[in-house]
Amino acid sequence: MTIDARMESYDIEATAAWIRQGKFSRVALQLPDDALNDAADVARAVISALNDGVESATMSRTEVFVLADTTFGSCCVDEVAAAHRDADAIVHYGRACCSPTSRTPARFVFGRKPIDVGACVRALMSHAERVRDACAADEAPRALVCVADQEYFWALDALRRALNATKTNGEGFVTIADAVHVEVVPSRDAGVNAEGESGGFTRVGASRFRTASGAKGDECAYVWIGGDGPAMTHAMLVLSDVAEKHGGVAQYDPSNDGDVRVDADGASEMSRALKRRRYLIARAKEAQVVGIVAGTLGVAGYRDVIADLRRLIANSGRKSYTIVAGKPNPQKLANFPEIEVFIMVSCELTALMDGREYMQPIITPYEATIAFTSGAMWMGEVKLDFASVSVPRAEGDEREDGEEPEFSLISGSYRTSTAGTHTHETAETDALTGTELARRAEGALSIRADGAAAAVTSGAEYLISRRTYTGLEPGPKRDEDTGAIADAPLDAARGQSGRARSYTQEHSAVLETEAEPS
Repeated sequence: MTIDARMESYDIEATAAWIRQGKFSRVALQLPDDALNDAADVARAVISALNDGVESATMSRTEVFVLADTTFGSCCVDEVAAAHRDADAIVHYGRACCSPTSRTPARFVFGRKPIDVGACVRALMSHAERVRDACAADEAPRALVCVADQEYFWALDALRRALNATKTNGEGFVTIADAVHVEVVPSRDAGVNAEGESGGFTRVGASRFRTASGAKGDECAYVWIGGDGPAMTHAMLVLSDVAEKHGGVAQYDPSNDGDVRVDADGASEMSRALKRRRYLIARAKEAQVVGIVAGTLGVAGYRDVIADLRRLIANSGRKSYTIVAGKPNPQKLANFPEIEVFIMVSCELTALMDGREYMQPIITPYEATIAFTSGAMWMGEVKLDFASVSVPRAEGDEREDGEEPEFSLISGSYRTSTAGTHTHETAETDALTGTELARRAEGALSIRADGAAAAVTSGAEYLISRRTYTGLEPGPKRDEDTGAIADAPLDAARGQSGRARSYTQEHSAVLETEAEPS
């Protein structure tokens, strides 16, 4: 493939026009790992397009550079890495979650895959006829919504024109979902917005739609245009509760399909994923220590969601800790064995983590509202937007009298909610200084050493009383004469040196043994 053919998928001219219109001076190009080979060519093409038609004497030079790695998921706009270079705009290439940014303007450029528009329209219209004929008049769907993969967004207008030209698409029965805005304006002060159905549009990943007949979600049949993969699984999970009425989500793969398949490739995987989500919510209900993982520092509203989750967890009588560790992996989160469940606060495409390789369950913020709200039931819906997080009780509310215990599917016993039982203790602990907390933590260790159960009232005491390994000298350093807590840190102990096969100390011991007379 020639350079010109490859550059066509990077939308160079439109990108340069957006940069000139915004008068940006430092632009970061964020490419996925599989496209880094084109990074230098893309940067040169953008610079050349910016210079075309502009006299050098009056031209304000724009610096263009490439972000070769991402702080979190590659689908998110990496505002953290761009801020290190003082970028005032970011161009994101490849698959994207299209989440609103909080600080930096951004533009999304999706990849392109070939599609036969005529064949696709004929397959969709044929499927629409079969769907309407298979149901009674009062049970037939009011619309057929087609959600395309991001690599086919470039052909959406052509698909729409071809559908409008057909006489069989009466009253717009077949609806092609539109792409979200590719140019994102920062919304730091906007907080958490209900993007799912803003302005009458229903959003599914990077697509949004509004039917001509005004049909609701469960009154529509759905078709996925694209191949199988994480994007398709994500769309099927989001639409699972509304698409079930009309047989789930069908699939049309432009690369190898001649017709719409009713049984999509990811149907069985979606069913397993839903069962997995139900199990993780049940596990989360048993947890008493919760970790909130900040999986993004750029999506607008993430601070508000973390604050809401903290309040939700506190109201349920549990303890929470917030963790920022970049891209999460099993090794990083395994450093927190005391935490019994993690909540992933991230964009929609990375929020659903299977978590089979992790020691603890990982759930979404919406699933946390189900798990930590007494009496709440999960009905199989998958909500990944921040607007779905709601705290039912105000902070400091006491548990209602007569609240019935819940049956645990994990332990096989009844579980009583502890909401409101730690309100006074938490307020008292928050007023303690770091020195007082250290003293109380050391007291918890002494109680545990005596074989008694430690009654803890702070997170620090809870962790230090539960941890099985506490190091060589747990607790603060104390003065040898007075016993008072000193400000100096613990003395560093010299560790072993050398290679793992034979440390220096071990080698010396072997030599001394061999030197001894027999």
